Amino acid sequence: MLALFDTYDDTTRELLRSFETAAIEFTPVVIQYGGELPDGALCPFTAYTGIERNGAPLFFDQVPVPEWCEIRHGRELYGQILRDGVELGRINYEPNSFRQVESVDWLLPDGSPSHTDRYDRYGNRYATTFCSVGVAHQTVYRGPGEWVVEVDHASRLITMRSASSLRSFASLADFVSFFIDDQRLEDDRVVINSLSHPLFVMRRRAATPNTTLFWQEPMPGDEPENMATELADPRSLERIVFSDERMLQRVSARHPETPVELVYLSQLGRFADRQGFELKRTFTLTNSDELPGLAELLEAFPEITFSVAALTLMSDKLHDLGRRYPNLTLTPGINQRRIREEFERASVYLDLNAGSHVLDVVKAAYHLNLVVLALRPNAKAPEHSLVVSSINELRAELDAATATPRSRNAVLARLHTQRGPQSTAEEYLRVLSSSGRTGST
Repeated sequence: MLALFDTYDDTTRELLRSFETAAIEFTPVVIQYGGELPDGALCPFTAYTGIERNGAPLFFDQVPVPEWCEIRHGRELYGQILRDGVELGRINYEPNSFRQVESVDWLLPDGSPSHTDRYDRYGNRYATTFCSVGVAHQTVYRGPGEWVVEVDHASRLITMRSASSLRSFASLADFVSFFIDDQRLEDDRVVINSLSHPLFVMRRRAATPNTTLFWQEPMPGDEPENMATELADPRSLERIVFSDERMLQRVSARHPETPVELVYLSQLGRFADRQGFELKRTFTLTNSDELPGLAELLEAFPEITFSVAALTLMSDKLHDLGRRYPNLTLTPGINQRRIREEFERASVYLDLNAGSHVLDVVKAAYHLNLVVLALRPNAKAPEHSLVVSSINELRAELDAATATPRSRNAVLARLHTQRGPQSTAEEYLRVLSSSGRTGST
């Protein structure tokens, strides 16, 4: 089975985890290279350019710069490359990382972008995007391999160049289709999780519908146009798998006559088997001293230890709170090892941070099988949290989550089944081995 993904993002990670838990055999292909790939995955951009994936991320002060330049990190959310006080470039960091380099924007004298060097999680400068009048017009992928791959953003033309050959493709879908043939990959059964390029590729290749779409995104309104088109007259999709049972019911009601099979499967392998944690201990990682509800919880639950940490120093506001409440533990300048230790000890993760999401910590807490409680409107990952609207509700949920192991398990079960019941590996195997529409499930 071919698993064709547009990018290696969180939804792709979750689907790969489910397949591996269910022991499903598949060949993963990631179409667009964004700096990281899962083990064993193929990607046309890395395969043809020979980009190697065996290094470590580049730290901000390791960026190659011209002579007589300095690298400085101040209060901004990016690093600066300066020469004689003039800014020549800006270093952009990987989201939720500590100054790991994602890209470097090189600037013209007027401050507009000249080009952007892109770095991957292995320390490689794998691509450069060139700009004209501030607009990206071409990205060039290079590595130690035979080919250079050029993407024209206006025409969408993709060109492969070597010392002796030149190949051009009218679109990314054509490029990927060529790659599948060139690598001799079997595509009689295909799984995708995007209605973008993976669907476009299979519309070119599938003689009859043979593709299963795992839909893992929100759908606040009507179905996306590409989904609605396939539901009415499928060209490549034989099945859509929803990770939210409510969404399945809504789409089934709107399209009762669709020839596309509609089913529900929850994610598999999401939760760690945790032992030895402290029932009455919570953890919060923050980048702000605004933690709505914390003082009220400290007052209401003197028997609970509230651990609050930050990657940086903490303000006097939090230190004053720590002096007032002996059940508050503060850890400024926490490192990755200490964060792991806090996860191991805590029973509950409190998403109270009014600032931005730090290190994807809410999702990590969810997968590590903590009870995740969040207060609206600051919830960073609502689909991975029990979100409440008031401090009174938060207090009630925390009371239930820390009262007894049995009551904690009940709260945890509500968290895990918000979008539907838990599926099994056998259900995954049954759905992916079946063919044709036997009715919505």
